[in-house]
Amino acid sequence: MQSKIKELLDFCYDDTESIEFQLFLITVKCLMPYEDNIGCIFDVNRYKKEIQLFMCYMNGNDEAVNYWLQHKKPSNINDERIELKIIPIVLSNTVWKNTIDEVLKAVTFYTYNKNTILNAIFISSVIYEFMENSSIENIEGLTKERLINFSIKDFFTNNEMIAEKNYIIDFERERIKLIAKPIFFDDNIIDKYRTLNYIFKRKATIDNGLNNSTEKDLIEPFDNVLKNSADNKSIDSPDNNGDTISSFSEYLYKLRKGTINPEKLKISDKIPDIKECLKQPLFNHPLLGRCKVIQRTENYVIVRNKSGLMRIRI
Repeated sequence: MQSKIKELLDFCYDDTESIEFQLFLITVKCLMPYEDNIGCIFDVNRYKKEIQLFMCYMNGNDEAVNYWLQHKKPSNINDERIELKIIPIVLSNTVWKNTIDEVLKAVTFYTYNKNTILNAIFISSVIYEFMENSSIENIEGLTKERLINFSIKDFFTNNEMIAEKNYIIDFERERIKLIAKPIFFDDNIIDKYRTLNYIFKRKATIDNGLNNSTEKDLIEPFDNVLKNSADNKSIDSPDNNGDTISSFSEYLYKLRKGTINPEKLKISDKIPDIKECLKQPLFNHPLLGRCKVIQRTENYVIVRNKSGLMRIRI
């Protein structure tokens, strides 16, 4: 199971210095194990703190993140990176109702965009069933069934969120349109999302009734893509992508199995000013952990923590 998580992450996050991996890491840090159940909640309050700090070290541009930082509220933007923000939530949960509730909390933190919400539901369903070893046929059937049964009105009500009547009507129209598609997972959808690309193309090869030699010939090149991405050394970090991904794969697996004490993950409500912290050669920060200053310039400070190197703007 842990190796399965690692291979998926290797394929989806091939650069641990990218904004995609930074967003993945922030989501991981905001997963809090249930105290009386197996699985994790998405801690929205911590996520707010993480994203506010993220503004100081964000390595790239994300329209949905930028909007939230400017307005401190969700937009109606189609979040192009939502897939990469929610993967850890799905991997760390084993009950579908809990999974989709926590995923949609993360989605609606940024946007109420109808297509983004619908896309998040079917992406989550595919990852969830992939982890359950479902066949392609079952993945498609269960995903369509979940979309049929989903109620945006109930989700908003249960989470004390407000939506206008026209929004609910328009959402239902888009949901029905998606359900009615003759080919539910067509090539355009599969190629658009990394998780679907990995899961459908790999499982299609394995699930086909191929003989061992032919199957091996088809799977090996695909596995080499994963291996090559894991073997690429990061310029700034002493660890390569494979080492970093392995660590987080192990952590997500432990969250999934419920073997991490939630008390150890709780942080102080008081978050110090990062600029004050950076004046010290060594410091502890509730969100960044133990950090060591490596280099200072006029515009930024490079620090190292357990996740690697981080360039923080000052």
